[in-house]
Amino acid sequence: MLKAILNAVVGRFERRYDYNVSYMRELIDTDPAAFFAFSKVQGLGGYRKAPKDALIAARLVGTLAEDCGPCTQIVVSMGEEEGVAPAVLKALLTGDESAMSADAALAWAFARASLARDIETADPLRDEIVRRWGRKALASIALAIASARVFPTVKYALGHGKTCSKVQVKGEAVVPKAA
Repeated sequence: MLKAILNAVVGRFERRYDYNVSYMRELIDTDPAAFFAFSKVQGLGGYRKAPKDALIAARLVGTLAEDCGPCTQIVVSMGEEEGVAPAVLKALLTGDESAMSADAALAWAFARASLARDIETADPLRDEIVRRWGRKALASIALAIASARVFPTVKYALGHGKTCSKVQVKGEAVVPKAA
């Protein structure tokens, strides 16, 4: 019964985002406790104390570090749902800083520097995030970066990350630049 309920929940997610959830179903079938542990990651990404453009930028950088399509598409689709401008989403995917909103550009640069462990670049960007939005925003961005990496990592580790796909922004194909 529990497995049926969990499969129904992930099925709704699958239909909403046109996303293959076979790796989630594998976790459910293997051990519902494993799925519950995995699902706690959503709580990390759900801590939203920064501007939406900044959070989507952080999530995209984190996702692009691990994924070549399907998980990236989900982040783009969520950004569209949250009202992030298509031009900003395209700029984030292609690395066009000049076309990003100021909020997106700051978080994008910070996330990239953080993942590269480029302390000289990350430190002043971190200070600017705290100056503009506060320490809660910094925590939110940090959690967005980290949690975005978990989904594709688990998918690939379980053997379900075998295909790349085009990423669409409002129906237009965009080729992402690697993080």
